[in-house]
Amino acid sequence: MAIVGFSFSKFDCFRSNSTYSGKIEISHNVKIDNVLTTKLSVGGGPTNVLKVDFTFSVLYGDNLGKIALSGDVVFSDSEEIITETLKSWAMEKKLPVMINVEISKFIYTKGIIKALEMSDNLNLPAPIPVVPSGMFDSKK
Repeated sequence: MAIVGFSFSKFDCFRSNSTYSGKIEISHNVKIDNVLTTKLSVGGGPTNVLKVDFTFSVLYGDNLGKIALSGDVVFSDSEEIITETLKSWAMEKKLPVMINVEISKFIYTKGIIKALEMSDNLNLPAPIPVVPSGMFDSKK
């Protein structure tokens, strides 16, 4: 199993002008939009690989802001696993568990890094905690 390619193709971000106070609920989501095969020519000749289209999104409370990143991941494995993955996607719109875990973790890692940059540009809270809770408590 190997991820051999990755790219973002679309950034859709906004911050509303709504005022807010208190704790903001921040949620993350990785959505697999489509899976198909493509040929990749490396070394010994062309081989079939999976092209997995995705959307990574960060939502801020009730319409306070949103960061949505779209792109694709190119995934290589044995011909049997590629074929089984395509069958699973065609029948259930799901990836096999092991492949889903690997691809989703990769998308989440790349997405959260880019979302951190975008949130800073939009003056939105960081999509991940950047300071451990309790770090600045005076009672410690």
